[in-house]
Amino acid sequence: MSKGNPKVANLIIEWAPKGVRVFDGSSRNIQNFDSIQSAASFVGSRPAILAISRRMIFTRTTRVPNAAIADIRLVLSMRLGELFPLPSSDLAYDFLLTDDVNIEGRLAVVTAMSAQDLRRIHDECRSVGIKIAQVLPVAIGASYLLQSLGKSSAAIISQDDDGIGIDIVENKSVRYSRVTSQIDTLHAEVGRTYAVSGGQSGDIIVTGGLSLPESDQTVKISCIEAILTAPDGPVLNIELPETVALRAKKVRDQRQRLALLLVLTALACVAGAYTRYDKEASLVAQKDANIKKAITALQKRQKESEATAKTMVEAKKSIDLAFKYGQKYSDVATIVANDVPEGVWLGGLSLERGKRLVLRGVAFSNEKVKAYTDKLASEPRLRNVRLEFANDGSINQKPVVQFSISAFPNGNVPLVDLTQVKRK
Repeated sequence: MSKGNPKVANLIIEWAPKGVRVFDGSSRNIQNFDSIQSAASFVGSRPAILAISRRMIFTRTTRVPNAAIADIRLVLSMRLGELFPLPSSDLAYDFLLTDDVNIEGRLAVVTAMSAQDLRRIHDECRSVGIKIAQVLPVAIGASYLLQSLGKSSAAIISQDDDGIGIDIVENKSVRYSRVTSQIDTLHAEVGRTYAVSGGQSGDIIVTGGLSLPESDQTVKISCIEAILTAPDGPVLNIELPETVALRAKKVRDQRQRLALLLVLTALACVAGAYTRYDKEASLVAQKDANIKKAITALQKRQKESEATAKTMVEAKKSIDLAFKYGQKYSDVATIVANDVPEGVWLGGLSLERGKRLVLRGVAFSNEKVKAYTDKLASEPRLRNVRLEFANDGSINQKPVVQFSISAFPNGNVPLVDLTQVKRK
């Protein structure tokens, strides 16, 4: 979890495929531009926070070990391919830890985007002299906006160049974010978004002057403006994979330079001591003691490194054991079939080793679909249950909802070479 520099920038650039908006926190002024290049003269040399539009961002929740940040990042790096539709090597990401902790671990909200897209945006900014201090999703402003209103959970509705943004905030963190163009059926779209996020329906708050009769509250401040209301500055910072790797390399290099400096210092002490041995025997003895102390410290660090390496090996074994599959296809199929409520019909089921369970069917209403989704989410055999889509349709002129639900059977993904595992 990267910590942004608190209050490092008072300027926000909201980047979207269709254009750029710049918010100056000093003058409270928002300017619209066609591109980064056309915004360069307004931004100048001031450092800016880059807020990425909702269409470019993926947001998912997952359980992680209640451990140190470095260990959590290691676990997430191995699970990114499961959470997002892109390979982990093609993703730039960061995460926030929530206060939701149970026997499966701590709930983390993971935010990611295409590393290639982020690299291109950085190049555009660099080419016109714009200094980017931090990168985050524009949707994070919804959580800060809600906190400024003294609330912790709601659906935040806002309008931007991409369409109508819907951000589901639960316990002060954005759990799901999407963009829709269906303004005529916006209230139904909010219900669908709540169903996909797996959260309980709550208040609807409209921002930025957008009008929605069914809303519970309307505020003038927009999500991009609300980002600067964070008391300690925005906490997310989406970085390129090579930037993260370079920072880790610098830490390793610094430790190696320190070790080398200690060795060279010790050698220098030895050389000086032996040249003055006859005249300064007592001084040589003292320096020799210092050398032994330095060597002991180096040996202690080596033992600590070996112990750390052993701990990582044991941790990997534990992770391997935790993720080896442990249930049959027939058990999973029985569970999802038994959970089907009245008014819902399954039309298809897809399940493979190492992949998500996918269910397709029809229902009389969105409430039936949500009831089925909630029932599956309560099953101990399944995790990460989510509604992929729910579209209105008709059969024999009778309105129905066509839906698709996906979930992951617990223990279905072994973190080992599948060719070496005996199939059940």
